[in-house]
Amino acid sequence: MNIREIIDDLETRRKVFHLFALLLWLLPLNYFPSIITLLVFALVIGLNLITVLGVGKERLAFYYRLVYKLEREKNYSRPGIQALWANLGIFMVFMLFGKEPAMVSVLVLAVGDAFASVVGIRYGRTKVGNKSLEGTIAFLLSTFLVLLPFLGLWKAFLICSFSAIVEALPISVDDNLSVPLVAGVLYYML
Repeated sequence: MNIREIIDDLETRRKVFHLFALLLWLLPLNYFPSIITLLVFALVIGLNLITVLGVGKERLAFYYRLVYKLEREKNYSRPGIQALWANLGIFMVFMLFGKEPAMVSVLVLAVGDAFASVVGIRYGRTKVGNKSLEGTIAFLLSTFLVLLPFLGLWKAFLICSFSAIVEALPISVDDNLSVPLVAGVLYYML
């Protein structure tokens, strides 16, 4: 696959955006006072809700065109729903457990989900439900490598293992919500 085909590939475009957009949460979580971080969450989740509900599509046509360029066809009726779940998951971890668990949940969701999807789509051969074993392994390895310097061997291993399992499970809860919650809870418990 050449560079143009990669750029044109919707899923790759989505996951690159997903990776970098979610990693932006590390700035307010790490550097802003909690009240400012809370206001940023309110703003982002509010924008997510406006998008999902389709408010102001005529006046915000440019914005919605951008959203649809990154959206899967199955989500056209509720554009941005997965972004809403991701931001709600990170927000819940922040509210329940604080900044550090929320940062871990951001890293796990951003890195793990992006790598699992890209590797699973490109190289996945062994299907496990609607996911692939190769994608799950990519999730586990990528998050382990990211968490290892900050958490040490065992914490990183436990968090990335349980998060990878939750991401791969065929449950009805969107993994953009369940993965950050599992990662944040595990970090808090350990």
